[in-house]
Amino acid sequence: MARNAGLKNILTLDVGGTSTDVALIENLEPRRVRTTEVGHLSVRASSLDVKTVGAGGGSIAYVPDLTKALRVGPQSAGAVPGPVAYGKGGTLPTVTDANVVLGYLPEALLGGTFKLDREGARRSVQTIADALGIGLMEAARGIIDIVNENMFGALRMISVQQGYDPRHFALMGFGGAGPLHVNAVARLMGSWPAVSPVSPGVLCALGDATTRMRTETARSFSRRVSETSQDEVLALLEEMAAQTRAELAAEGIADGDITSQFELDVRYEGQAFEVPLAIDAETLKRDGLAGVTARFDEEHNRLFTFNMDSAHELVNLRAVALGPVLELEAPRLPEGDGDPSGAKIRDHELWADGAMRPAVIYDRARLRAKDVIPGPAIVIEMDSTTLIEAGCVGTVDAVGNILINPA
Repeated sequence: MARNAGLKNILTLDVGGTSTDVALIENLEPRRVRTTEVGHLSVRASSLDVKTVGAGGGSIAYVPDLTKALRVGPQSAGAVPGPVAYGKGGTLPTVTDANVVLGYLPEALLGGTFKLDREGARRSVQTIADALGIGLMEAARGIIDIVNENMFGALRMISVQQGYDPRHFALMGFGGAGPLHVNAVARLMGSWPAVSPVSPGVLCALGDATTRMRTETARSFSRRVSETSQDEVLALLEEMAAQTRAELAAEGIADGDITSQFELDVRYEGQAFEVPLAIDAETLKRDGLAGVTARFDEEHNRLFTFNMDSAHELVNLRAVALGPVLELEAPRLPEGDGDPSGAKIRDHELWADGAMRPAVIYDRARLRAKDVIPGPAIVIEMDSTTLIEAGCVGTVDAVGNILINPA
């Protein structure tokens, strides 16, 4: 989706009912880690570097008796009973209820087939307003501001705290509630454009159906680079590559469709951690191990802002085999003249900048390429709702992504 939108560096914001998952994609490659946490267990296996916080549409807002300070999550109303606005027996105020009260969610979801209980949402959020001694709208906006800050904190963990400047990344919001929050979180991060992809609610399912098959193997190799033969490293990598290619071949993938990649884990001698570097056989043959150490110094400086005079040490060798890429042609929208009025459903009001403001609700299915949508505006579709805030503008690209930028 990012490639279709002409973007290479993306922060992802996957907001569901109970949690928000965030990750970092640099140059169209997602960041990976070799150790992940499952509960209190540390699992040493390759995985995508995804961080999760308890911030979603069903996250419950409450005011503790001790502090009298508004909190949101990680407790969730779940699917049953869910938010009060869903009319399924929920009584506790949630993020979704706050969005309903503020006018960010229209009266019905799922293409108009699922009616929301706006009055029920107002009653639930009023309990927060009464506990804090403030107005209903201020309480609802406070709930949204806090949950956005929680998402912001998770995004900082996978960007700023990993040595990345979020201003060099776009922010893509998906999941059922991602496009509702992506504009506000992009403002906090300084990550533009904020992107609402086509069919954001089922983007994860599309990814599952189109992802490349991947297998890898690793081998410990603890030795100073200065005492290591380039030919020995290449021979080991080729041996490991043959092993991983055989695994994919056993899954029915033709050898010509398999791509091999290598990774080397490098550190300064005496360090307790290493930095993984991706490399191919041709580059290793051309630049040698000196090229590897030069790349390591550059990456170490980016991550930690300094380098050391210590000797370089090779720690692990890794071979990766990838199956073919499933290239799906994205359907292109008919081109418009920039005026989105043909997709307008009706005029609307929502809370922005401390007051109710006029806004417009649009039908995403009727938008055309190059349509420009000034905020505040709401774009509805079957599986999600996109909020374009005041002071921002959304532009529809050739394949239907909505790219939101400051006006």
